[in-house]
Amino acid sequence: MKLVIVESPTKAKTLQRILGEGYDFKASMGHIRDLPKSGLGVDVKHDFEPEYIVPDKSQKVLKDIKKSASKASTVFLATDPDREGEAIAWHLELLLSHLKHKPEFKRVAFHELTKDAVEEAFEHPEHVKKHLVDAQQARRVLDRLVGYKLSPLLWKTVRFGLSAGRVQSVAVRLIVEREREREAFKPAEYWEIKGEFASPHEKFVADLVKKNGRDLKINDEKRAKEIESELKRDEFQITEIEKSERVKNPYPPLRTSTLQQGASNVFGFTAKRTMQIAQHLFEKGYITYHRTDSLSLASKFIGMARDYVGKEFGSKYLPKDGIQYKTTSKNAQEAHEAIRPTHASRTPNESGLKGDEKKIYSLIWKRAIESQLLPAIYDQTTVLVESKKEKYLFRAVGSVIKFEGWLVVGNGNGENLVQLPNLKEGETLDLNKIDSSQHFTQPPARYSDATLIKKLEEMGIGRPSTYAPTISTIQGRGYVIRDQKYFVPTDFAYVVTDLLVDNFANIVDYDFTAKMEDKLDDIALGELSWVPVIREFYKPFEKNLEEKSKKLNKRDIITLEKTKEKCPECGSPMVVKLGRYGKFLSCSNYPKCDYAEPTDENKVLDKKGNEIEDFGKCPNCENGHFILKQGRFGRFLACSNYPKCKTTKPFLEKIDISCPKCKEGDIIIKKAKGRAFFGCSKYPDCDWSSWKDPRNFPEVLKPENWKKPKKK
Repeated sequence: MKLVIVESPTKAKTLQRILGEGYDFKASMGHIRDLPKSGLGVDVKHDFEPEYIVPDKSQKVLKDIKKSASKASTVFLATDPDREGEAIAWHLELLLSHLKHKPEFKRVAFHELTKDAVEEAFEHPEHVKKHLVDAQQARRVLDRLVGYKLSPLLWKTVRFGLSAGRVQSVAVRLIVEREREREAFKPAEYWEIKGEFASPHEKFVADLVKKNGRDLKINDEKRAKEIESELKRDEFQITEIEKSERVKNPYPPLRTSTLQQGASNVFGFTAKRTMQIAQHLFEKGYITYHRTDSLSLASKFIGMARDYVGKEFGSKYLPKDGIQYKTTSKNAQEAHEAIRPTHASRTPNESGLKGDEKKIYSLIWKRAIESQLLPAIYDQTTVLVESKKEKYLFRAVGSVIKFEGWLVVGNGNGENLVQLPNLKEGETLDLNKIDSSQHFTQPPARYSDATLIKKLEEMGIGRPSTYAPTISTIQGRGYVIRDQKYFVPTDFAYVVTDLLVDNFANIVDYDFTAKMEDKLDDIALGELSWVPVIREFYKPFEKNLEEKSKKLNKRDIITLEKTKEKCPECGSPMVVKLGRYGKFLSCSNYPKCDYAEPTDENKVLDKKGNEIEDFGKCPNCENGHFILKQGRFGRFLACSNYPKCKTTKPFLEKIDISCPKCKEGDIIIKKAKGRAFFGCSKYPDCDWSSWKDPRNFPEVLKPENWKKPKKK
């Protein structure tokens, strides 16, 4: 009997369908061995040797795998084809090599779960690639050293529960710096003027762009009205008509980062949600491996895509040869191909997929097929209209599709093309209407999942497997909140970023972090040993950490600004401090005087900045009122006199999902035993509840993540 070990039951089922009888299949359920959750787990005195353990949740899984391995002649380690998958295979081999019956171990890796790819991998098995394991191990150890050593300093000086990380802290810094750019931005007024002209044939609209050959800038309404008056008294003539061809090339196939960006832009999906769906699609055999920096496509797929396009749309849309795209990422080492469908002819509508899986598959399929078609060609016409007296110049641009090219796959790309009427040079035009509109320059946009991933990738920070967990971490730790799909830094993000920039510059330095990623890639290539890389980083980091731990003072760090207000109890100046639940006013004479009061920022405001009605009087103090606050486990009601009065009560927040047990009640967020949890609004008639962490909302509300109620 031959044993095949993979990470998930879904992947095991797909392989079982392909390989048939003669094999036993087991799922490791991810990493079977890891660093301990408590304790450093790294022996810094002995070459940073990791102290791996088998977690409690994996003990039963390992026992089951050992039982099957003891009867197997060969154990095939069929984990994912990247560094994480290689590390899982390595750990499994080490744990199973101590069995009395020693099976033969073989490593099989495939980038798609198709019959040909799987059979090819099993016919030509390999051994675990230790250099890939070393790269994964180096990243794991490095991140543990930074997080475990630096996080306690944040607990001591800012707030318990915060964390620092090599990539996550850089991501937070980017978001903070972008927000500061927005705060410092001063909008400038400008005006646009459009003219509606009439020819003997049709009307068309043109933009005012120049006067006397110079670009025209209109900064106020007065100037706009002056120009309007001059234009109304003028005459107009077409001075030039330029016709040209515009070529629009197809986009390359998707890789990890562009898949996450596309899903965010088109469907509003988070990076985590996108990667979970892509994982399911890979394990079911619909797509190739989804963690990749590569843009190349297998020649076999290119042939399948060309056959499909030729039959479906015609050979006129195909170039002479298949198209290969040059990989632009400087470290494309995780996989051999871009993300593509395993079968070109399996269209989204014929795939049998539904919901989110169909949406993500459609993105992948469409981009892969379109990448093999000819460019789209447009006939573009540019018309220049000049006023005879004042020499104002208007420009109008129109386009029509001459050849659809790759656009035929998606029935166009959603462009609203402007088609101009049939005009002639020298033709005199009537000015029917003038439209002046006021505008203001806009601050740089906040980061979304898509733009943050794009920025990190451009800077060489992080890799395909790190983007989604990084974004999840900075949200879970309370550094950022979402405003629709955009990230807004919390007060803690500002404080921690400034603390790290001032005292641990290399941890959040963009170039340093990118160079460290390059070194990890060199380890994966076998060009560097991982221990010297960690040692080079750790020694100065440890020395600096010891020095800063002695000097840094919590009172100074959490004091954000001074105010002109005086303490009503002792007369000392009041300062703004950052507490566990946000900013508050405190006496600068603390701890001798412990007077404090909430700032205006702690009041609940609506989108227009108006104060929302309070949630009732606090029963434990005279002037306090309950207000809504955001805590680490969700929203709750707290006394407005915090921290003088620490009275709280749960905020019963209704969620638009029915109870999975009684089907009648609504799920609401409750609080008990100091923790928030999900419960049914029909309690006690219905006792359904889930103690999954509400910080993971809305993922915990998916049916597969519901905790079944205990039987009475």
